[in-house]
Amino acid sequence: MIDALAREAAAGYAGARVEVAVEESYRNMKEILDRHPAIAAHAREAIRRAGLEPRTHPIRGGTDGSRLSFMGLPTPNLFAGEHNFHSRLEWVSVQDMERAVDVIVHLCRVWEEHS
Repeated sequence: MIDALAREAAAGYAGARVEVAVEESYRNMKEILDRHPAIAAHAREAIRRAGLEPRTHPIRGGTDGSRLSFMGLPTPNLFAGEHNFHSRLEWVSVQDMERAVDVIVHLCRVWEEHS
């Protein structure tokens, strides 16, 4: 579709030419994680053990988890308690960071129990 639209736009200008190149940049890690359901299940269990209720939200790619997943290490994104992502007002509280650490410690325990 992009190629067709670019050609259509260029057709109105004598001598103009167009070249379209599509490069993959943000891949959806769900493609990888769906092949390894235990990974997300362990993360949800660790979150519960930390006294929290797991909430999943789809996000587009471009995260460390996405990059690592496509490099062969299936990696879901876990929270760190941050607010106002990638803005001048981005912040995280110490309490939220402590909860994130609790989740990571529990995650290590869950993996040890299942190994």
